[in-house]
Formats: sequence, structure tokens, C-alpha cells
Amino acid sequence: MTGDDERALLLLRLRSATEECPCAPAPPAGGDAPAPVAAEDRAARFAEAFEAAGGLLFAGPAESVLHDLGETLRAEGVTALFSPEGDAAARRVAEALAPFGPFTLVSCAEVREGGGAAAAAAAGFRTAEAGIAETGTVIETSADGKTHLPGLLPKVHVSLLSASSLHTGLEDALAALGPDPPRNVTFCSGPSRTADVGQVFAPGVFGPVKTIVLLLTSP
Repeated sequence: MTGDDERALLLLRLRSATEECPCAPAPPAGGDAPAPVAAEDRAARFAEAFEAAGGLLFAGPAESVLHDLGETLRAEGVTALFSPEGDAAARRVAEALAPFGPFTLVSCAEVREGGGAAAAAAAGFRTAEAGIAETGTVIETSADGKTHLPGLLPKVHVSLLSASSLHTGLEDALAALGPDPPRNVTFCSGPSRTADVGQVFAPGVFGPVKTIVLLLTSP
């Protein structure tokens, strides 16, 4: 199997998994993909779907949401903030937020090496590449070598998502990744949760207990 064949198979599996998810709305009659909608409607649909899945969303310019975000993180017991190397936007937000805790700025390596205690007291910040309005899904990739650890290790994950990067549905979002997408792509629709063991709902088993999106708009 060639590299192109493997890529095509991966995209097919991603489409199939999303279409079969009970949380995802059924495609509208008369077509496989949702009809394009205006940017304002995409933002409203994304916010509704993301919060329905258990996520928390703050919308506006970054500086306008720092106080409320800081209050939320303190209430969750967060004391440290971290972001991937090379993610300048996430780093700037974390630095601006630090005095509101006060929070300590740490590295991904420090959180990873600190084990469960460090992860439980940390919030991981990361810039998201895109979002899907229909399902309230955040897309983060390994483009430019960025790590996915901020969305895997800590108790709280904060995604920075530009309102201009919202897509109506999965097909649009996949197309925007281009013909040669990054090797690692994550799709996150709300906090980690499972009911695999005894059908008992358990949040935060495989990832963050709380997921937050900063839906960034122009001032």
C-alpha cells in the first residue's frame, strides 16, 4: 500500500467514525455534507454544539476573556499553565493569564515528568487548526511539530480557536487540511468521558475533565 493509499484510507476511516457517532447530527436530506452557512451562524452553531457536549466556551478578543477564564481555572484548582514549544499564540495567552491566578508557567516536559499530581494542577493551552460547527468539534494537528500533550495530560485543556477557522461540517474541515495533512490529527468534542467499565459514566479517564475553547474574534 502506497503512502497515498494509506492517507486515503485514514480519511475514509475518519469520515466513517464521525458519521457513526451518536453525537453527530445526521446529514441533511439531499446531500452528504451540510449546506454552507454564514460565518456568524457557524460560530453560533459551534458554541451550541460544543457546550451541549459538556465544553465551556468564551468568545471575543483574548484580552476580554482573561478575567473570566482565570476565575474558571482557579475554581478547577489549576496552579500551572503550559503550552507547546513553538505555539506563540498559546504562549502569549498563558503569559497574559498568569497574573490572574497567579499561575506558574511550566513546560510540557515538566508536566509529563511530574506525573499525575502535576497534570491534575495544570491547564494545557494550544492553538487549534480548525473547528466543526455542526458537531462542536475542535481539530488539533501535529503541524509544525506541535505536540498534542496539552490536550492529553492535564486536567484542563484550553484550545485557542479563531472564528475564521470554523467549518460547517467534517468534509469542509478535512478539505482544509489539504492533500497532505499532518500525520497526527485529533478531533475533540467536549471533555474526556467513557462508560466502558460496567456502563458507569466516568469523566476524565483518557484525557481532560474540562475542555475550554477561546473562540477568538477580532476586537
